[in-house]
Amino acid sequence: MSLRQFRFRQFFWSGRIGSLGAIAGGTSTKLFLVERRSTDLDSNTNLLGGSKIRTFHRSVKTSPLSTFSKPTFSYLKLANSITTATEDKEEANESSILSALPRGIPPTFSILNHATIPADGVPSSLLKNTLPLDIITRLQLTHQNLTLPTALMMITAMQEDEDEDEPGYKFEYTSQSKARKDCRRGVILIHRGPLGIDAEGNEFFHDDRMSVGRVGDRVYPGDVIAIQTRMTGVKYINSPSDDTHHSSAPFHLPVVYQDDYFAIVNKPEGVVVFGHKNGGYGRNTVKSTLPYALDPPKVGTFSVMRRASPVHRLDRATSGLLVVAKTKPAMQELSRQFKERRVKKTYTAIVSGKIQEPSETSITSKQAQELGVCIENSEEALWQIIDDDLENQSAVTIWRPLKQWPLEHAWNNTATMVELKPKTGRYHQLRRHMAWNSECPILGDKKYDGGGNAKLLRENGLFLCSNKVTLEHPYFNTANGRKEWVEMKNKGIDPTEFLLRNNFEDGKVRVSEENGVVYIHAEINLPDKFYDF
Repeated sequence: MSLRQFRFRQFFWSGRIGSLGAIAGGTSTKLFLVERRSTDLDSNTNLLGGSKIRTFHRSVKTSPLSTFSKPTFSYLKLANSITTATEDKEEANESSILSALPRGIPPTFSILNHATIPADGVPSSLLKNTLPLDIITRLQLTHQNLTLPTALMMITAMQEDEDEDEPGYKFEYTSQSKARKDCRRGVILIHRGPLGIDAEGNEFFHDDRMSVGRVGDRVYPGDVIAIQTRMTGVKYINSPSDDTHHSSAPFHLPVVYQDDYFAIVNKPEGVVVFGHKNGGYGRNTVKSTLPYALDPPKVGTFSVMRRASPVHRLDRATSGLLVVAKTKPAMQELSRQFKERRVKKTYTAIVSGKIQEPSETSITSKQAQELGVCIENSEEALWQIIDDDLENQSAVTIWRPLKQWPLEHAWNNTATMVELKPKTGRYHQLRRHMAWNSECPILGDKKYDGGGNAKLLRENGLFLCSNKVTLEHPYFNTANGRKEWVEMKNKGIDPTEFLLRNNFEDGKVRVSEENGVVYIHAEINLPDKFYDF
């Protein structure tokens, strides 16, 4: 096999030449677009002679590489600086250009270059000429079975047969130490097997075949090795902190809904929302996992946060819906809604005992609505109200039983599923109101179940889930948001469908407009353990 058959994929398109490059800047990367009016690069000028350079920022998301037929784009080698750039008179479509970069791991890393190991392996002579025999023997290397650092060195050596003037981020691994270092930095990816080919003949990466390469990983014929770099967009960095190189999230965090301004996620039980200042939970927090789960806002979104942040808390033992802000105005508005009790939350719990419904604390659905809780339908169901201060602060819970069944070791050998709608949000409010006022603690509540036989019902954790939430959209109820909302309608676009254009997992989401106010309604199924009874 000729060395020239070992080709590097540089992602070209035909037409007017342009180049998408990157400039290293600490741990972040700045992108620049270079437009050319001729096909010849001037090697006597700094970077690209006669080129008009326009700089811009954004975080990168995956999209098909067939987005453009022109101009032609390629990837330029990272440079530490460029000379003063002139502003291009033509308006570049920044979002579309950047979306052409293949997405790395995590999503705000982007792939600059990749190479495929030949089907019959690397030349044996090249392997022997590159590494000492004792290393080849100790690592049990063959032309078809390489360690990742060795494969990087082989690619670098075979790359020398390519045209030196061909643009692209080159593989430059002339030593094992440098190759190992980049593996540890998390900038090398392994794609097992060949890349996919779309209907238009363009290559794409399969997410389920791609992983961050480690020093000890083995590489085989047909595998694809890629170089990635972090692309820090505007001000929002949807990635782990600069001092970590973890390639995957510490746990799976389902996204129930998200747009450019906020998100709603489904927090698993047993996970804290925020870590302690002095540590204790490491990466196992919702806040640490958000960069892996959420998409960054689009280019041009106003006042984005460097990292998305939860707006409120859920107890570690409680599962369910958690609201997250992506922009500073959204954080302020959502926080205000929580403070003013305008966010309508619904919890479902299973309590120990046949819960009582005193007539003196019974209220109708209409009365419950007047108290400010969300009642989904107009049926005249009866509810119970608990109005009992906690720590000298008002604490109000509206609840009703849903069903009962026998359960050994529960109080009266009965378990009851209840629907809970807190009007206030005091510390452990639902757990304490159920245990202290209704005298039916939530199953699995180690703190308030009273011990005794209740300990026998703790093995499956706390049976409390935040499964419904209704809130006002933090952007589309502002002056600019309403203007954009109306513009979509004038263009024949249903804005409610626009917000639901993406498919989200693990839940149902509904958008409504009532009296000129845009609401988001989210609901999830209860955890499986609720149905095990």
